[in-house]
Amino acid sequence: MGAFLAKTIVILLLAAAIVGGAWYYTDKLFLQPQKALKEEKLAPATPPPPDPALPEFNKAVELLQTGDLLGAREAFTRFVEQNPHSLKLDDAKDRLGSINTELFLSQKPAPEKQVYVVKKGDVLNKVARITKTTPELLMQANGLTGIMLRIDQRLYYTPAEFALAIDKRNKKLVLLNRGKFFKHYPITTLPPAKAVAKKAAAGLVVKQQGKVVEKIAWGPSGARVIFTDKEYAQATFWVSVSVPGNTIYSDPDPASGEKPNKPPTGGIGVAPEAAAELAALLTKGNPVTVEN
Repeated sequence: MGAFLAKTIVILLLAAAIVGGAWYYTDKLFLQPQKALKEEKLAPATPPPPDPALPEFNKAVELLQTGDLLGAREAFTRFVEQNPHSLKLDDAKDRLGSINTELFLSQKPAPEKQVYVVKKGDVLNKVARITKTTPELLMQANGLTGIMLRIDQRLYYTPAEFALAIDKRNKKLVLLNRGKFFKHYPITTLPPAKAVAKKAAAGLVVKQQGKVVEKIAWGPSGARVIFTDKEYAQATFWVSVSVPGNTIYSDPDPASGEKPNKPPTGGIGVAPEAAAELAALLTKGNPVTVEN
């Protein structure tokens, strides 16, 4: 009887040890992690670490607020180049783009601006070809209200070497000048993906190289117009590129009730003011990169 009792006690102890061990490992391996995960989900979000570039960004903003466009341009340019991971990067690019175009398309002085003195026989188109700009740009940069020029008239312009990147993944048009960031524009409408869809879905960046082929202005009547026409001020624009299906066009806000004048083969929709600005800045032959 004593031996039987001893065996029973041993068996019970072993069973308790097995069950206890199983419970321990179940708790250790499954229950505790689930509890920790639940507590982590319920915990308040951890605030992001402070942006170390924020003081530099704020200094650039202060320069802009004082009206020092050249100083602000230099500060924002440095910020964009040196802080690619800053939370303020897009904000800095927005401000830098606005400064760049304000200086480029106005009579405000800048050290890089050059002067062309009008000679006998000069017309606006001819001066645009000589200065490698556009008639629209010369008119805006010099505050011209008409196309007539006077001999010895001084026309200011900024030499530029523009290139455009169509970044479909981030839905932006990025304008570069001499390889450096100049301005970016949000894409409002993208064409349906076709040949490159599989590679893009696989996370592969597909780049296609092309160039600006043509710029077209459409008047309110639906006919093509040029910058000397009365309807030009109300025109919408296409910037045609050699990569099929990527023509940039004016895409009005749906709330305006206006319908976009889309190219037949599809294209890249941007706000009307962005399309007009790009049409003024870009010239035929400017390189274009399409990133799908």
